[in-house]
Amino acid sequence: MRLSSLLLAVAVLCQADKVAADEDIILPPVYTDTSLPERLLIMMPGGKVPNEHYKLTGQAIQKATTGLRLTVVIPEVFQRLCIITCPFTQTCSLLKSRVDDAVAKSGFKSKNPKEDTFISGHSLGATCANYLVQAYNYEYAGIMEFGGFVDLTGNASIANFSIPVLHAAGEVDGGGARVSTLAGLYEQSQAYAGTHGWDEALKLKPVQVLEGLDHSDFCPGFFVTTTKDCKSEVSQDVALATIGEVASAFLHLNTPTSDATKAKALDTMKKMHSFTQEMTLPFLDAFQLEKGQLSSPPNGIPKGPWCDVAQQEIAGLSASDLSKLKVQPCTLITTGLHQFEHQHTNYTVLPDGRLDVTCFTDVEAPTTGVSNIKGSQFSSKSVDCKMVDATRVAQQLKVSTNSSVECADINRAAIEVARKLLPAKSLKRYEAKGRGFCFLKDTQVFWNIGPLWVQSKVALNETKECLQVTSTSLPSPISSPIFPGNHYCKLLSPSAALDWMMTDSHKPFPYPAAEEEIATVEIQI
Repeated sequence: MRLSSLLLAVAVLCQADKVAADEDIILPPVYTDTSLPERLLIMMPGGKVPNEHYKLTGQAIQKATTGLRLTVVIPEVFQRLCIITCPFTQTCSLLKSRVDDAVAKSGFKSKNPKEDTFISGHSLGATCANYLVQAYNYEYAGIMEFGGFVDLTGNASIANFSIPVLHAAGEVDGGGARVSTLAGLYEQSQAYAGTHGWDEALKLKPVQVLEGLDHSDFCPGFFVTTTKDCKSEVSQDVALATIGEVASAFLHLNTPTSDATKAKALDTMKKMHSFTQEMTLPFLDAFQLEKGQLSSPPNGIPKGPWCDVAQQEIAGLSASDLSKLKVQPCTLITTGLHQFEHQHTNYTVLPDGRLDVTCFTDVEAPTTGVSNIKGSQFSSKSVDCKMVDATRVAQQLKVSTNSSVECADINRAAIEVARKLLPAKSLKRYEAKGRGFCFLKDTQVFWNIGPLWVQSKVALNETKECLQVTSTSLPSPISSPIFPGNHYCKLLSPSAALDWMMTDSHKPFPYPAAEEEIATVEIQI
């Protein structure tokens, strides 16, 4: 089977032709009591990270896993990029052969890999572990994704993964496994708990945010600049102990250990779950606020959808006249920008004299690599609103309105909402060293052409002082010859604002790249 060229943008920390060869790392069991079950853990190293930097991590997991005779194998992979030999689930035979060779060196004899062999991976290695598991029909006892994740949707998403799967990433992970992404994954675990209970969810599909850890804590001694990682807020010993604790809990829960060991492991998962909730639930509130209505909004947070809030603002009514506007929950368009383009606002004067307006919203899915929320998989790219404008409201209600309200004013409101949602610990960090926001005046597309506005973007520009935010607007007052009485806005999403405050705002700028260079690896299959 020949696939077209695949361009993998990968960060190269040294010249590819000068990469020193790694050696397979074999860690024999720490506990040798023959009454303990024998298990194997394969650890896939992250992109361009020498596998020796996972030795301490493997040892920490072994030390914490007191109920097993655990062998750990950390294979060397071609060019320190496992993805080269496993770029798709259909093409992982080379990586599988490499892993099998390394396991053979360990002397571990599997009786049934679905019972005795676990696989894990960090960062890019987590992607390879995911692909390898799928490629070989889930013939493993479980998978641990450190600073990475399985498929976000489809048959290999958390909900449908047929073997136990743990997701664990640091609170200050600067890459794609940041808290906003963990929140989206946590939502899937939460849904599973809704039908199976939390004990089962924490055993089979746990998602854990590890307090104070960054992306690089999983490979001690190697700081991952390619993800623009944040700085860890805990010591190396604490980080390794935390990783060992969550991994051992997962291993103990999914092997035939004693009831006391399993109870302790579940207690560990529950303790970590409490912090995970503290970090992730604000994002789930933000996601719901953007798209729909919060059933129980936190104090001071609107129900949503966010375009309802925007419509109230853009109408420009005084506080005394605000009750005269009735905003129907903005209709969420889920079929893409093409359908959103063809939606048009409406309005009706009700018998009681209020103005009933109909608006529309499209919440754009994130794009990997978007500006300063690079790698975020769940924070919305933008919230797009089609609204009735202030001049139409003034005309119909026969009151004065402020027609100078801009999309930027709504973005300022999004920041205030995000600030209220931010966990107390994160807010303290943001206020101490986070860069804030700068709001530039709205821009307009050429000749206010509607289809051009639909395809436009919120501009996010990172500077040393702040994140500059510029919305594109399409104002069409009642004097306009085309679709008069409307105001369209591309808005900063509250979840993206939350993401900046929690993660990227406290990174240095410009980011110190050291000797990092970006290379492109072309693979012909």
